[in-house]
Amino acid sequence: MIRVLGWDVGGANVKAAHLTVDGHVRSVRTASRPFEIWRDKERLPDALRGLAADLPLADAIAVTMTAELSDAFRTKREGVAFVLEALGAVSPRPLSVFTTGGDFLAARAACERPLEVAASNWMATAMLVARHAADAILLDVGSTTSDIIPIRAGRVVAEGRTDPERLLAGELVYSGTLRTTVAAIVPSVPLRGRECPVAAEAFAVSGDVHLLLGSLSPDDYTCPTPDGRPATPSFAAERLARVVCADVEMLAHEEIVGIAAAVAHAQTRQIASALSRVAAPFERPVDIIVTGQGAFLGHRAAAQCGLGSIELSSLLGVDVSTAAPAVAVAWLLAERG
Repeated sequence: MIRVLGWDVGGANVKAAHLTVDGHVRSVRTASRPFEIWRDKERLPDALRGLAADLPLADAIAVTMTAELSDAFRTKREGVAFVLEALGAVSPRPLSVFTTGGDFLAARAACERPLEVAASNWMATAMLVARHAADAILLDVGSTTSDIIPIRAGRVVAEGRTDPERLLAGELVYSGTLRTTVAAIVPSVPLRGRECPVAAEAFAVSGDVHLLLGSLSPDDYTCPTPDGRPATPSFAAERLARVVCADVEMLAHEEIVGIAAAVAHAQTRQIASALSRVAAPFERPVDIIVTGQGAFLGHRAAAQCGLGSIELSSLLGVDVSTAAPAVAVAWLLAERG
């Protein structure tokens, strides 16, 4: 039996997964907490310690990350080194750092080859999916981005490896469940029978949209709100009214709900457009394996493309919660033995 702890250190959230493996995965426990690394990167070790305290001890430690992209760091090289130093300070075991090539490196080698380990979490999840589905597309909709990864004949066949390459290929979409500003989703919204341009301000984010429409609960809204007020439907409505430079005394509640619905539909189309592009080379329809906090958006996007979709947890037979990359990187390290 081996116990593996998997880390997924993001720029806005830190996630971990503890797996107990004895030939098969016997148990999975996940934990997550918001941590915006650009606000106070020196507190990262404290955030890691707090999360590790919620999980059992492990025999091996697997790591993936996306925090290196934060503008807290001047380069990804600097960010990778910082994250690995923070993990090394709190880890009782040597780190095995996952690469976009599907391998593991020791921490020192990872620091010397930072672009191979930067933003590798999507590959971990995709490789795990590929062990359970020969032909499929992984659609992981998180708080900030959506990963759309093709799998053929049990192999990950993504066109891109780095973030810029993945953006160009349509395999990375900067649209997520919580943190995407409304102006990044739509240029205008319907209002009183006309199309009203939206303000290019951070008045409201996608979390406000999905909270007001009931797709998210207040507890799901784990990032700070744009105005610092609570994450409740009523305050979400206030923030969304400002998208058209109005307020709740100027607009009826139904009008604000209409704005939210238009943004939600546009975001689904945004993700579906990229999904359609990634799915085009397949000779026949394939299942979309959906995970992440925005799984509901993933299912809607798949349906809009005329494709079937299933939850990653159902495919694996274990609950990965919203921490799929952390589960995946631990699972892959356990399989390596």
